[in-house]
Amino acid sequence: MPTDPPAAKMRVNKRVEPPALTPDEFARALRAIAGELERDPQLARRVTEAMRSETADQAPTADDAESPAKKPPRTFRPRVIEGARPDLGPGVPDPFALRARLGELGLAAALDELRLGSLRAIVREHHLDPTGKALTGTDAERLRRLILRATATQRD
Repeated sequence: MPTDPPAAKMRVNKRVEPPALTPDEFARALRAIAGELERDPQLARRVTEAMRSETADQAPTADDAESPAKKPPRTFRPRVIEGARPDLGPGVPDPFALRARLGELGLAAALDELRLGSLRAIVREHHLDPTGKALTGTDAERLRRLILRATATQRD
């Protein structure tokens, strides 16, 4: 009579893990979290405090200090980001909708207030630079011009 090998019996008892996020899904999740933190300064403060208390709970003990191989954990100190003007909407602003609503000069004024990271997010989110070359530099003015040109040529 055939018997089941021990490995087959062990497989039955394994927990089924949920599927991992793809890199694209993970990046979207992080952008969504960052957008919420930018929009709600109180939430950002609460998250920062929770992270700091979590780090304090994991403070090194006397036994850890005796071990030369272990380094003390680095304290994570995220900046509280106030975000963009409320009239730009939550998350990554849509430059096409802003241009339709505010006009070219209004869009240019709104872009002038945004930081380099926000400008890069707009370019990336709305696929305004298929080559990705514009995202490599640190020239915010070049990204502003790119967004203005893209919204001028792709209007409906």
